[in-house]
Parts: sequence; C-alpha cells; structure tokens
Amino acid sequence: MTSVLILGFLAGALFVVGLPHLVMGAGGKKFPTPFKTTNTYVNVVFGWAAWVAAVLLWHVAPMATHPRAAFVATASGVLVMGLGKSNVCAKTARKLQIKV
Repeated sequence: MTSVLILGFLAGALFVVGLPHLVMGAGGKKFPTPFKTTNTYVNVVFGWAAWVAAVLLWHVAPMATHPRAAFVATASGVLVMGLGKSNVCAKTARKLQIKV
C-alpha cells in the first residue's frame, strides 16, 4: 500500500506540473520551464514528458489493489502541487510585474 500512496502522489504531482507547460506550449505562448527557456516546443515536450511519467507511475503501482488509497494519494498530489505551483507562478508574475 505504501507504493500506491507514493506513486499515486507523484503521478498526481507530475500531471499538474505538465499541464500548464503543455497548454501554453500548444497555444504558442511562452512559459518558463525548469530549464529557463521559454521556447514553445520545449514547453510541449516538457509537458508531454511529465504526463508520460505520470501515466507510467500510475501503471507501475498496484492501484487496483487499493483503489481508495490510490485516489486519495493522486488527489493529494494534484492539490499539493497545484497550490505550490500557483504560489510560484504568483511570485514570478509579481517579480516580472505581470498582471494576473
């Protein structure tokens, strides 16, 4: 059950990390990546890779044996990373003086 909790949490977190990069890159808008580049192609590839990693983690863990724990862990990963990412994006926008 521990592997379900850890891998589910990481899968949820990676899903949230990849979402804005994939959306912004596919929309042709610049968005900072961990590599400090804002190229739209890099954003699409980074978002896609994060989603692929999230799906692989989901399939590696024995989620079917503990479905409730898997749901709670994944939902927690989405929430924690979503709150953290919103905080980082707000600080970056303030630093760059971008109106949100």
